[in-house]
Amino acid sequence: MKKYFLRIACLSLVALVVASCDKKEEPAPSGDAGKVLVQTVVINQDGMNGSSYLQVIPDFTSQSLDNKNSIQVGFDAPVRVIGKDVYVFPGFGPTDASVLTKYTWDGTRTLQKTATLQLPSGSLAGGLVNYNSEKAYLPLFGIGKVWIINPITLTKTGEIDFSEYAHGEGDTNADPGYAFLRGDYLYVPLCQLTSMQKPYSDYKQADCAVIDPKTDKVLHIASEKTSKITFPTRPFGKDMIFTDESNNLYMACVSAFGMDDHFTETGFVCIPDGKTEFDASLSWDISKTTIEGTAYKGGPVAYSKYIGNGKVIAYLMIPELQNAAYISRYSMPVVIDLKAKTIKQIKGLSISDPHSVFIETYKDLVVIASNGEKDPGFYTYDPKTGKVS
Repeated sequence: MKKYFLRIACLSLVALVVASCDKKEEPAPSGDAGKVLVQTVVINQDGMNGSSYLQVIPDFTSQSLDNKNSIQVGFDAPVRVIGKDVYVFPGFGPTDASVLTKYTWDGTRTLQKTATLQLPSGSLAGGLVNYNSEKAYLPLFGIGKVWIINPITLTKTGEIDFSEYAHGEGDTNADPGYAFLRGDYLYVPLCQLTSMQKPYSDYKQADCAVIDPKTDKVLHIASEKTSKITFPTRPFGKDMIFTDESNNLYMACVSAFGMDDHFTETGFVCIPDGKTEFDASLSWDISKTTIEGTAYKGGPVAYSKYIGNGKVIAYLMIPELQNAAYISRYSMPVVIDLKAKTIKQIKGLSISDPHSVFIETYKDLVVIASNGEKDPGFYTYDPKTGKVS
C-alpha cells in the first residue's frame, strides 16, 4: 500500500478540524446544541500511528478541548461533510477497517451512525463529490478507480476504471486524486505515482481525466507537460482543486513532497473556463518564487484554500526544514496571490507538522489548524487586516 505524509481533512462551513491538539475542554451539558465539528489526532512519537476522534462543540469561541465527548475513528481518517451528513473514511492505522461510515448530525452535540460501505483493502478513499442527491463519486486513490455510489444509502451503483491510463510498466493505478464537478464535466486529477510514493522520473507532467457524468465515460486525458509540475491534488484535499471567479479550474500540486531534487517544480496548473485542456500559460511553478519574509522558495502544497480575488491560503512544505517526514515541523502557512504571483508568510502562525494543515473559512475569517512548537490548536486569520488570533 502507498502511504502518504500529509493528513488533510475536508469539511464544510459548519465543520472545523484540528489535529494533534492536547488542550482540555470543560464538557457542556449533553443537550447543548452543537454547531462545529472538530477532529483531534493524537499521534505516537514516530508520527506514524495514533488515535483520532470526532466531536461536535457549540461554537468557535476561545476554549480548550479534550476527547471525553468524542467518537473514536480511524487514525488520521479523512472526513467530509455534505449538509448534515458526516462521511468518515478509513484511517491509516494498521488495524483500521476499510469502511466508509456516514454519520448524520441531529442539531445537538450528537452524531448518529446512519450507513456504512465496505471498501476494498488499500483503496485509500478520502473524498466524496456529490452529483445529485442519489449519485456521488468516490475516488479510490489506492486502486485506481472511482466508485459511483448513492450518498444516502452508501450503496455502490457503478465504477470508473483508470487502469488503462496508468503510466509505468506493470502499473495499473493512475492514482486518482480529488475530483471536481464543473459545468458538464467531472474532472479527476491523476497523480501517476510509483510504488515509492513519488512521480515517475520520465513523466514530469500533470494529468486530469475529463468525464461525462451523464454516461460516466472518460472523454479524454488532459495533460500539462510544459511546466513539469506533477502530482495534482491529494486524495483527501477537497480544496486543492477549485474554481476562481472566472470559473478557471485550478489544481494545487504536491510533486515529490520536496524529498527528490528531480521534482523541484511545484505549484498550480489550470484548465480555463469553457475548456477541457490545460493552459500552460496559467501554470505557476512557485519553486522559483521567494516566500516574502523568509529565505525560502515556494515548496510543494500540503493543503490550500481559495478565498477569492486570486488569494489562496496554503501550507507549503519547506524541504530545508524536513528531517523526519511524519513529525518534523516543515509546513509553513502562507498567502499566495495567483494574480500578482507573490507568496507571503503569515506572521503570527507557527510552522506546523504534517498532521495539522487544515484550512477552512468561518464567517469572514480563515481558520487554520497548527501544531507548532507552542500552543497547538485553531487560529483565525483575517484576510482584510492580516491579523492572527
